[in-house]
Amino acid sequence: MLTQISSNFAKIERILVPMAKGDSSKIAFNIAREFAKKMQSEVTALTVKDMIREVTWSDKVAVVMSAYKESRDMGIKVIPKIQSAKNIKDGIVKESNSKNYDLVLMSSRGRTGVSGSVYGNIGDYVLKHSKNTTAVIASKGSKYPYRNIFVPMSERLNSRKSVYLGAVLSKVLDARFILCDARSFDTKKIHGFTTIMNSEIWKELDLDFELRELKGTDLRSSVISSIDDDVTNLLVLGIRPDQYSNVRINADIKRISRESKVDTLLIKR
Repeated sequence: MLTQISSNFAKIERILVPMAKGDSSKIAFNIAREFAKKMQSEVTALTVKDMIREVTWSDKVAVVMSAYKESRDMGIKVIPKIQSAKNIKDGIVKESNSKNYDLVLMSSRGRTGVSGSVYGNIGDYVLKHSKNTTAVIASKGSKYPYRNIFVPMSERLNSRKSVYLGAVLSKVLDARFILCDARSFDTKKIHGFTTIMNSEIWKELDLDFELRELKGTDLRSSVISSIDDDVTNLLVLGIRPDQYSNVRINADIKRISRESKVDTLLIKR
């Protein structure tokens, strides 16, 4: 049980999970429920009615009520929340920013190729406008529960917090944590991930842990080929707001997210 962890791994006590019809949104809820089991987290299952487009929405209400009832029977605290808004993405952001959630976690069908959206229009919007730590999973059909979690460690692809959260997620899901050192591709050094290279941090979580060094001439193709060579279920990437609080998903992350064949989790700290 993850009750005592250092400041590097802040306890995730309150999780918001936006839900809708379809299997993809259930992935985020299943992960949140695992956090609840291991950390006694409180999970809010949210569904939003688009006041302009949706006439009936009984199916969406049924999704969160089913999540509540199933979790109650398992002894897990889930709060069903049903709201209306001018559109779904604004409703999610409004709820996210109204409370101090430790994590906003959602999942959607992954986008590829010609789509201008990486994590779906709603996912992209929530990533950019939520004030809390937010994670969106692009679901591409990887088998859940995830058993091998791949985290490329590079200034261009990750932040320290997203690497830490990838490690905690690995522990919560009892998955193998593969940390791939891709710092050799970075031309601009911000913090260098020096603390992360302290093995004592990973010993504290007692992870099934592997450290690798990523080599090659191009970051994006090297990451993608490394993923394809492994039995990887989930790829973890990370972004951070700039000094003006603007959130930008760079070209490397967009390409890797689209071209990788596995589910991809993008975390904004």
